[in-house]
Amino acid sequence: MRRWLFAACLSLPGLAWADECKLAQVSRLTLQPGSEGFLVQAMFNDKPASLIFDTGSFTSILTQKAVARLGLPVARAEAFNAVTGTLGGIGGSRNWIAVTAQRVELGGLHAKNYNFLAADVVPPPADGLLSADLISQFDIDLDFPEQQVVLYRPLGDCSAPAAFLSSPLYAVPLRPFGEDRRPRVMVTIGATDVVAMIDTGAGRTAIFRHAAERLGLRMDDLAADPRSTVSGVGPRSVMAVRHVFEPVSVGDLILEHMKVDVLDDRRGDEVEMLLGADFQQAVHLWISYSSHTLIMQFPPRPSKKVGAPETLIPARAPRPAA
Repeated sequence: MRRWLFAACLSLPGLAWADECKLAQVSRLTLQPGSEGFLVQAMFNDKPASLIFDTGSFTSILTQKAVARLGLPVARAEAFNAVTGTLGGIGGSRNWIAVTAQRVELGGLHAKNYNFLAADVVPPPADGLLSADLISQFDIDLDFPEQQVVLYRPLGDCSAPAAFLSSPLYAVPLRPFGEDRRPRVMVTIGATDVVAMIDTGAGRTAIFRHAAERLGLRMDDLAADPRSTVSGVGPRSVMAVRHVFEPVSVGDLILEHMKVDVLDDRRGDEVEMLLGADFQQAVHLWISYSSHTLIMQFPPRPSKKVGAPETLIPARAPRPAA
């Protein structure tokens, strides 16, 4: 997998390259609610763009309209294995073409000759998706109480989970990363484990129909539940039935009476559930890519001021209800 390389100005007096873990803040981005997710602001060749902060997408994308407005050229063939292709997801698939931004600014991050896919996967006012190809290079503080996301560069030995969060904290291992680097955890519903992706691009938590059936849920059980439609990457809408599941356990954190959309669709990979923005606002999350751990603060509170990161003590935590 090709990693995107960003430059950042770090001001850490007396920093030594030692084994001690240091988390250096490199960018602080304001989260703005949009129709399809939470937006962050970026600059492309000195022109502004609004991108959905999307941990559930494996590559960063711009809409065709945004590409034209920003004046971005098609990428050179040597920059990608291919300069055209197809994206698949909820609702079907879309064609894409690779484009290059000569300069990109994202808070304190700066890049040159950064490659995006151009595909119409989101409606206005979003200009595209900021996704796992970039996000996974950092430890991520999803601070919804302060309506911001903060990116940290791990320095030294950060293999033990650490975060600028206050107790009570809960931790669950991230599943082994594939090439797409999207964060996944095991979630227990009742007595059954399902693979869930932390998807900041999903407005609501959802489970795919085949996984719901594996839990023993029959379609007759959904007859009285409210129905709606949702959209994703593809051009077609997908039926969603809002159902209450309980209990739902993410590691030692147990959530009662959790409303989840049952989607009449399925993915082509192991993911059976999406932990969407409703979950992320109810539980303050820190995605520690450096230690392969999801750290959760419940009840959610704003992050502590940056100082020495708090290392988690490996102990079982009490079990609150949402």
